[in-house]
Amino acid sequence: MGIKVQWNDKNKGYIETRFDDPWTLDEFIEARKKWHRLIKSVDYNVPILLDMKNTYDPPEGIMRQFIAIHRTPHPRQGHIYIMGMNLTFQKLSKHLFTGVAEQSKTVIVIDSVDEITISYQLT
Repeated sequence: MGIKVQWNDKNKGYIETRFDDPWTLDEFIEARKKWHRLIKSVDYNVPILLDMKNTYDPPEGIMRQFIAIHRTPHPRQGHIYIMGMNLTFQKLSKHLFTGVAEQSKTVIVIDSVDEITISYQLT
């Protein structure tokens, strides 16, 4: 269980972050560090998918970390896509994801990975 962070495929279109209960605040902090390392390995804006279909019980203190990923993103972080957001997160999302500094770093709730906009050009 826990949090798994990886590129979506060999083309590195976006970062997948899959949550499976139970997971901890420390695991989330490590996942965020891994996003930054992955983003540093490319030279374009990278969207991040938070796949929350298998999580229902967030650890204590996670709300502050969710606010941080949105308010202090990596400079080349793209949109954050959230898939499978449960009712608890849906109710809190309007409080968590406010104060966007850039239009390219918004939070978008999706139903399918087909809705992710990949913003790089393959060469």
